[in-house]
Amino acid sequence: MSNNRYARKMTIEYSIRKETIVNEQPSAFESYESLIYYTLRKLNVPDPHEDYIQEAYFVYDHCTNRYDPSLAKFSTYFTHQLLYYYKSLLRKNSQQLRAAYMTEPIDDPIFDVMTLHDIYDHCHLTNIEKMVVTLSLEEYTVQEVAFQLGISVSTVKRTRKSLKQKILRYHAL
Repeated sequence: MSNNRYARKMTIEYSIRKETIVNEQPSAFESYESLIYYTLRKLNVPDPHEDYIQEAYFVYDHCTNRYDPSLAKFSTYFTHQLLYYYKSLLRKNSQQLRAAYMTEPIDDPIFDVMTLHDIYDHCHLTNIEKMVVTLSLEEYTVQEVAFQLGISVSTVKRTRKSLKQKILRYHAL
């Protein structure tokens, strides 16, 4: 009998806890600041972040009006909406930047030596990306970079593609 009561008590406590988590109400905007910075870092957005924080407030306001507690936690909903909004904003800025060029943008921005300092300091590169940049600027071929680093050619190509996206995103801001 005591096991049955204990199981019933645990089931009731679990359902109360679950209902509390699912029915989380939005709290003050300032309490979501760490989520905003996390999203900005995830997208490799360089400083300053003030404009993006202001944009996040508009997304927060929109989310508080449209939030349905039965579907998810507010923090999860807000983070997903913010991520989607920032991706759209960055994509639109990038398209506007490309349209503003009188000629084609640099075909291969990884070879622009003037941006090396910016690349290293502001694009949040991984160690392998830094090595690929360095070796590429020393005019190594993709095959030579792969051999030097002990990785596959496809990994070097994928890393270079990622680098180009980060550099273009940095220049878009």
